[in-house]
Amino acid sequence: MADHNAYRSIVKKFAHGLLPFVLLTGFFTAGTQGRHAVNTFPMVGDKFFINRNHFNNEIPFWKNFTENKLVVQVIHRTLASLFALLAFKSIIDVRKLEHLSPIARKSFYFLLAAITA
Repeated sequence: MADHNAYRSIVKKFAHGLLPFVLLTGFFTAGTQGRHAVNTFPMVGDKFFINRNHFNNEIPFWKNFTENKLVVQVIHRTLASLFALLAFKSIIDVRKLEHLSPIARKSFYFLLAAITA
């Protein structure tokens, strides 16, 4: 039973953790049509990630996170990369659960494949 509770907490990390933020930034990326804003991620020009030069000073600072194609795209890709790392870590965590039923283990792998595909 303890393994199933640990399994539930791992699944909650996906459902209530980083996934909603990855999806939200993906919506902003699609809305601004910024999919090609940064083709060299994680390099933005000659720098790693974004710096203060990439923010548009003509609009309020917070709008850069919803309307600036470059900033939205870099944040989305960064969160998606973190999500992928979390997915790989969760695979390791689920494999360590010895008494997890085979159907629960398979359902987790199916969920992970569906989310990351």
